[in-house]
Formats: sequence, structure tokens, C-alpha cells
Amino acid sequence: MAAELSFAEVRRAVIAALERAADTLKRLPMPRNGIPAPERSSWPAILADPDDACGHAPGRPLRIPPAARAISELDRVLPWLATLGGTDRRLVWARAAGLSWSRLARDFGISVGRVRYRWNSAIDRIVAAAVHDTIVTGVTGSGAALRRRSCQTDRFAR
Repeated sequence: MAAELSFAEVRRAVIAALERAADTLKRLPMPRNGIPAPERSSWPAILADPDDACGHAPGRPLRIPPAARAISELDRVLPWLATLGGTDRRLVWARAAGLSWSRLARDFGISVGRVRYRWNSAIDRIVAAAVHDTIVTGVTGSGAALRRRSCQTDRFAR
């Protein structure tokens, strides 16, 4: 039987999963010019710098590709963002990618307190959708209904 999780524990797990997904997406291989292979010309790439001939310049850090498990988690996490509106989705993803509160406030044109409030609200909606999906699909088994009740009581206790 699965252990009961409080709302705060589920919330922390969702935030950590979003941060891992953002890191995974950063580490996925992407061509230098950012254009997928079918959209590029069939001509070979011309190397402008001799350092590029060996694959990387000494100043650039090597990008370690993510493991298959990390990509699977990314695929599981991205639909969570579909429950949010466009601005909240961008806010949650930017915070997961590591942008600071002050940078987000500047980019969105609102105060830091308002950014945190909107981010917290969006995270709460993601947690509610994730818990609902778990209960509807029954992925975690018979203890899901108990976890939902405990999450709701923790939510109201805050």
C-alpha cells in the first residue's frame, strides 16, 4: 500500500518534476542553427571556426544527452502545463528553467509578489490536475482516494 502524501509533499514533487523536465529539455540535442534536419538544405554544414571541426570549442561546455527515463518523465510532465493559460504556462516553465523572481517580474511587467502569487496559483492547479488524473486513471492503485482526501484537507488547513 502506498504511503499517504500531504499536499505540500505532492506540491514539492510536482515542482521538482517540472525542474527536471526543464533540465532535460535543455540537454536534448539540437542542431547549431536550431532547424530540424528535414527543414535544412542537403548541403553539408560549412565550418566557420576550426575549433568546430572536432565537435566543440574549448570554451563551450559539453552537453550530456538525457537518459531515456528523463525523456519519458518529460513526456509525462509536459501535459500538466496544458491545464494552464498561456501566461501562467510561460511563468511556470520559466521558473522551472531557473529564472529568478526579479527577472520574471521584469519580463512579465508585474511586481515580484504578484509573480509569486500567480506562480503559486498555477502550481496548485497543476497539482490538482495531477492528483485528479492519478485518481481517474488509477495508476497508483487503491490508496489514491485516501491521498486525495489528505491533499484536500492539507490545502484547506493552509
